Amino acid sequence: MLFPIADVVVNPFLLLLLGLLVGTLGGFFGVGGGFLVTGGLLVFGVPATFAVGTGLTLIMGSSIINTLKHRRLGNVDFKLGFLMVVGTVPAVFGAEEVIKLMESADITGPAIRYIYVAFLAVLGSFLIYDYRRSHSREQSASGDVSTVKLAHRVQAINIGPSRLWFPGLGWTPTYISLPVSGIERISVFIPIFIGAIIGFFAGLLGAGGGFILMPTLVFILGVPTMVAIGTDLFQIIITGSVGTFVKSLSNSVDPVMVVIMLASASFGSQIGAAATKVVDPTRIRVLFGVTILSGSLAVALKQVSESVSGTDFLSTVASGVLLGVAGAICLLIAGLLVKATLHQTDADSPDGQQKDHQYEEGAGAKRDAAGGDIETRRGDL
Repeated sequence: MLFPIADVVVNPFLLLLLGLLVGTLGGFFGVGGGFLVTGGLLVFGVPATFAVGTGLTLIMGSSIINTLKHRRLGNVDFKLGFLMVVGTVPAVFGAEEVIKLMESADITGPAIRYIYVAFLAVLGSFLIYDYRRSHSREQSASGDVSTVKLAHRVQAINIGPSRLWFPGLGWTPTYISLPVSGIERISVFIPIFIGAIIGFFAGLLGAGGGFILMPTLVFILGVPTMVAIGTDLFQIIITGSVGTFVKSLSNSVDPVMVVIMLASASFGSQIGAAATKVVDPTRIRVLFGVTILSGSLAVALKQVSESVSGTDFLSTVASGVLLGVAGAICLLIAGLLVKATLHQTDADSPDGQQKDHQYEEGAGAKRDAAGGDIETRRGDL
């Protein structure tokens, strides 16, 4: 199918599949899916500029759906999200100026791909390392993630003045508590700074920044994984909206692609968000690491296929790696959700309750018998 705005031919069924994967993984990992959708569009042959703009637009729509779902689950820290947005919005516009400089030098496509490969490879490797570390004896005794001490030090950083004066508000303290995130005291400048970094990379790479923000909230700020997922999605709505507006002004969005992908993403998001209630947080993080590592490999293969003669077949391999691993993760997510649902159904059924009752009666009888034996032995003595 020809998409005249982007001037590229792409199979619409691939776009539907990509949208389904983005929605499911976005709801499960708390990311907009930019690491997947922009990388996927690049692999499908979409020009880098349109892959960035179209990816941001899809991220905005998908994140709205996912945020509403996680809000009902109580996983969104709105105060933390708004603070990060303060730094995010100006940084997105700054990234747009950097992209214009890259386009004038005709290095946009390769540069974006190289940055993607590096970021995703490092981040994915760390997430897998943390999973292995968290299951060691030492880490299981000290905390949920491998950077607990670092998160405590970041929260304790004293930066900037202790209060600021605002018209109509007077003197306002710059140190606040974030009870939803379990943070007793933190400087507002820290989440603002984090938001600025995320916003810059969101505008530069065409992602909502979620693939960086979710791990940052968990490992740097010490936010619980479930809250990090919901808050990340809320922040991505703002990032995606601003990024979509900026890209639309530069005619870098293909709305037909967006509509096709969003149709399937809305269905997948319901599956992903529901699965977060039944999957262990450490498993969520390691699956996220595996997913983004596959994205790094796929984009690297695509770059090699365009840079080295005689390696055109690697483009097809890249598509298989990206969609294959993401599809396998989505099937695993759906399987875990179905398994948990069936288990809950069995537990709520009359037979299940009868079995539990019989088990309790049997256990009680054993305890009584054991007690009788003890009394008998005492009498003999």
